[in-house]
Amino acid sequence: MHKAGGLSIGPVVKPNSAWTRSVEDVLKQQVVARDTGLSTKEVKIRRKRDGYNVLKLVKKRDAWKILLEQFKSLIVLLLLAAAILSFVFGDWVEGVAVVIVIILNAAIGFVTEIKAVRSMESLHRLTKITAKVRRNHEVREISADQIVPGDIVSFEGGDLVSADLRLLQLSKLEADESSLTGESVPTKKSVAPLPQDTLLADRKNLLFTGTTITRGSGEGVVVATGMKTEIGQISTLVNETQEKRTPLERQLDKLGRNLVYLTLAIT
Repeated sequence: MHKAGGLSIGPVVKPNSAWTRSVEDVLKQQVVARDTGLSTKEVKIRRKRDGYNVLKLVKKRDAWKILLEQFKSLIVLLLLAAAILSFVFGDWVEGVAVVIVIILNAAIGFVTEIKAVRSMESLHRLTKITAKVRRNHEVREISADQIVPGDIVSFEGGDLVSADLRLLQLSKLEADESSLTGESVPTKKSVAPLPQDTLLADRKNLLFTGTTITRGSGEGVVVATGMKTEIGQISTLVNETQEKRTPLERQLDKLGRNLVYLTLAIT
């Protein structure tokens, strides 16, 4: 247990349990006074322990590389060969039809994948904003990457949430969480504790990094920053997961190989 300025830093409330605790319990666990916030010394210790509130930059992938990957399938290469042979033997209708199918397949795959890739690449920009926090009895506006667990953050309609927060108080608060939960309708928030088995989309006493305040105002205590936030954990899983072929892709490759063997045998 660390100490700074006479204030002991206890264990941080884990994001996976903050919604089950009362406001008083969360503040006690975070070792922070709601009306004073953290001291400057306290912030330095917590930043040294938890790091800056930033998300790791996803390795950028060029659009042309993503496009080329759409043609790596054996079945696509087989179709290309078929199209070329059709043109060589004068079967223009068949050749054009095959080319159209290949282009449509590549276009759908390219658009879908590049949207997902660009969404993950944009995550690191979420901390390049400002936030209003209470420190040393004063509310001040700071860069979001300076936020640490235990900070008391104030927010209002139009603000972008820059850390995972346990709500302390609110007034008609609603948040757009579609970027995280997929919910198309803004979520109405509350401060009451919730059961441990509450699903992510139903944790109404939390605000999540990357979501937007659509209505109302409120105040919350930071329970997770950087890669420890919900969106940060998703980013980590995406970065660490090795690229694997889907069962359908494996079956199509197997079908492609069998068609090649069959074609050679017939020839």
